[in-house]
Amino acid sequence: MSLLLDTVLHMIQLEFSKKEPVWTNIVAEKNDIAFITRECNMDSDFDPLNTRKMMLQRMNNREISHQTRRCEYGQIFIAYDSPNQIQDVPWGLWARILRLYHQRSVSPSNVPFKVYILLSPHIREFPPTGQIGPTNINGGYTYPCNHETIVVYRAEDATRVLIHELQHSACLDHEELGIDRVEAETEAWAELFYCAFLSHGDRGLFHWMISAQSAWILAQNARVYTYIKRTQAFPWRYTIGKELVWRRWGILVESDVDGYRINSLRLTAPPSADIKWFFGVSSTSVIL
Repeated sequence: MSLLLDTVLHMIQLEFSKKEPVWTNIVAEKNDIAFITRECNMDSDFDPLNTRKMMLQRMNNREISHQTRRCEYGQIFIAYDSPNQIQDVPWGLWARILRLYHQRSVSPSNVPFKVYILLSPHIREFPPTGQIGPTNINGGYTYPCNHETIVVYRAEDATRVLIHELQHSACLDHEELGIDRVEAETEAWAELFYCAFLSHGDRGLFHWMISAQSAWILAQNARVYTYIKRTQAFPWRYTIGKELVWRRWGILVESDVDGYRINSLRLTAPPSADIKWFFGVSSTSVIL
């Protein structure tokens, strides 16, 4: 393994040597409801389907439920469709992710994180025609260097999105690189730490996940290339650009992906049933 992989693995091993942070159920405060209401009603180029607004309307109509939990490192407000969805939330893993990024954060205001998650069922797929747009790929956002404004609005790949947005929130980006390169770097880090967290510090599993993620990147990007007509066109930053970062770091595992056709635009390789079981997530859930 490279020095980078060894360093990340050591961080995760240290995290999993500690007890999980303890969650407490709380009542959502008025300012938290006001924040998510404002965000859901705000138009966004990255949510052209108004997924957030539809989830808010369903929540206000009591068609879906919500709950809020708090631990030492942050709180999560989550809106969900069914008991099965909320049962599949990997609370222990998410608490560990919050702790690690709180410890790494260089944000001037190092308060506990506030995360708002709307478990919309919309999945990420390649469009049958036309170009890949935010509808096909985006699922969250935050305001840089602000611990209290993290919004995730899809159930699919929510764990990876949480890590990506925490990277921004914790002020770990190099803003001088420009938005496309910042996002490519952030996504590269998110997928690396995603593999590390899901390996729960097991060296062999981590190595296997890096290989599986590399194969997913290569196969997915082989198809993405047919949609991108100019350098750095959307979604270069999350796909081709991210691959280039893994190559620069020397962690991309080359493999033959001929005939390996991917229809999904989720950015992480779907984890195995064994990994889902380890984190208490059902085999049919897409939240990991």
